[in-house]
Amino acid sequence: MTPQQPTLHSMTNEAASGAPRFSIITATFNCSDLFDRTAASLRSQTFKDFEWIVIDGLSRDDTVEHIKTNEDIVTYWISEKDSGISDAWNKGLVQAKGEYVLMLNAGDTYDPEFLGQVNLHARDDSRVVCSHARLCTSDGRVVGVIRSEPHKLYRAMHLAHNWCAVPRKHYIALGGFRIMRFAMDFEWFHKYFRLYGADGFTVIDAALGTYHLGGVSDANFAASFRTNSEILRAHGTSWVVAGFWRFAYTFKHALRTMRVKEKVL
Repeated sequence: MTPQQPTLHSMTNEAASGAPRFSIITATFNCSDLFDRTAASLRSQTFKDFEWIVIDGLSRDDTVEHIKTNEDIVTYWISEKDSGISDAWNKGLVQAKGEYVLMLNAGDTYDPEFLGQVNLHARDDSRVVCSHARLCTSDGRVVGVIRSEPHKLYRAMHLAHNWCAVPRKHYIALGGFRIMRFAMDFEWFHKYFRLYGADGFTVIDAALGTYHLGGVSDANFAASFRTNSEILRAHGTSWVVAGFWRFAYTFKHALRTMRVKEKVL
């Protein structure tokens, strides 16, 4: 189905002296119109002990210029050809030095208190700490909430991934993301869930950021749900059950799209 999941040989469990609490990784490609919004949300954080790693896929617009404009808060960045989002995330993981790692899409935002709240709830380095997130249209209208419900990871991606702080040691132990076009986050978290269950998560019961509709997964929802089904089958779920979940989530997405259109209109 997919290439072998990469191991991150250059990552170590040893925290470097002065290493940040959080490493935030952003993959970019032709998103100059979105980058500054994400940068502004990181500037607004009340908890400042983080590094920001930006991996650009050789953008053809002026994304790199926007990255350079924000070099005062961008700890590390590169712009080179890659094999997609999962490849960019893996490149970021190799550079990450923080105790916890987060993936933040260009255009999405953290509320000012987000990292501070995660820090308060991260009482040890064994659990993934996550929150919910608001669902927003491109023009800024809030139309729902993405809830982090890790107990449902046995069937689909029920986490607001951008708002998940993963102890770096878990990436070292389990490896990075498979090189996939879609559902690479579900593939990783499903594997993690199979090992640790819902007890491997601490959920902050609040929406602490904003996810903007129109991203890769949202635009390619049918392919994402098909890949989810393949992942479930690869981990032992019967084709009947996996097919049922694929149909159910496709239908649910269609209903959500109708509701969003009604709210916008």
